[in-house]
Amino acid sequence: MPRIIVITGASRGLGLALAKKFVDLGDTVFGISRTRRYWPAAQKVVPSGHFKLLAGDITSEKTVKTLLAGIKRRAGRIDILINNAGSCAPLALVEKVSLKEFREHFKQNLDSAFLMCKHAIPVIKKQPHGLIMNVSSMAGTRAVPRLVSYSAAKFGVLALSQAVAKENSETGLHCITVCPGGMNTEMRRELFGSEDAARQQTPEFVADLMVQIANGKIPVLSGGHIIIRHSKITGVFPPPAA
Repeated sequence: MPRIIVITGASRGLGLALAKKFVDLGDTVFGISRTRRYWPAAQKVVPSGHFKLLAGDITSEKTVKTLLAGIKRRAGRIDILINNAGSCAPLALVEKVSLKEFREHFKQNLDSAFLMCKHAIPVIKKQPHGLIMNVSSMAGTRAVPRLVSYSAAKFGVLALSQAVAKENSETGLHCITVCPGGMNTEMRRELFGSEDAARQQTPEFVADLMVQIANGKIPVLSGGHIIIRHSKITGVFPPPAA
């Protein structure tokens, strides 16, 4: 049976690559993006009625509740939630980072994933099975110099997944974390330049592995995480011991 997939940050980069792969499999994707800016290009990549784009600021709890309630009304369920949305500011040393910027990184990268989990879990738990995939980063497993805010927030995503997994260990809901290394995306180009970005793995490669995880072809235990770096899997880690 076709699945209902919810993907945040779905109008470009990894989120769009994921949307295309799931739609190509016959699933229905509800893609959430902060603005409609990239929608025309996204709809050319995935020209299907099974790719439904929704706009909303998912750092707002009211907006998240409204978006998920609307998806529930339209689709009746959520089989897979992928929290992919995030952002990264220019490189800066710790002493040069303002508190406002530090908090903004947590808002965009961690608060959004928390709110989506918080309000999707009650829907998913009513079903026999469900999956939440939280996208962290290599920076969420070992901090990157001059990316303190991003690194700290992405470490938090890993902790969020572990907590969700432990709290739902008696249900059919599984939660894992995907930690990609550098990808050839607009964010990478803005941070490190086009030459560096061109050397990185493609979002399509990472998306393909994530779809394989969702389809049970690459096993990752609930609460565990997988590192995808240099166009290969470099580690699959079980959840920490209780």
